[in-house]
Amino acid sequence: MTRFSTELVTWVARQILPHEPALRRWLRTAFPGVDVDDVVQESYCRLAALPDFRRVDDPRRYLFQTARNVVLTELRRARVVRIDAVGSSADLEHALAADDLSPERIVAGRGLLSKVEQLLADLPERSRTIFHLRKVEGMSQRDIAGRLGVTETIVENDLARGLRVILNGLSADDRADLSSRSVRSRNARPSGRR
Repeated sequence: MTRFSTELVTWVARQILPHEPALRRWLRTAFPGVDVDDVVQESYCRLAALPDFRRVDDPRRYLFQTARNVVLTELRRARVVRIDAVGSSADLEHALAADDLSPERIVAGRGLLSKVEQLLADLPERSRTIFHLRKVEGMSQRDIAGRLGVTETIVENDLARGLRVILNGLSADDRADLSSRSVRSRNARPSGRR
């Protein structure tokens, strides 16, 4: 082995290998149906072909970006692409455009969304409908009351109960993450309409 290859092997062992389990979890979640072993192997091949690995400032992010590029290349080459793989790719492209969204944050966000959806599914139908109309469609409490033929007090109470059920069903970390996401999304809104 040459000195350069020994350094590369040492760099991969210390800076890349520790992130492989997280990479595999992310790939399985972000790109269902993709052959994770193939993507990881191709990512390692691309890393081994780097002209100068010492220039990589953030090895973990570089690994995830490399794997993402491998998947996107495979998707482009495929003549028949599964619809769920295309959706994941589009979601990822959009999410990675924002500087503060790492692959891990995307996966965590999807996990949090899945928990919230399950908690919503467990609500009584009227509460679930009210919560959806208010929080997803942005309808006013007055409009929801008129649409469902109930009082605004019922709408308000069902919203409060639904929110309490959701918050009680989430861990403290999930609630903190949800809170920080809300702050970031409010700060990212254009100042015209709230």
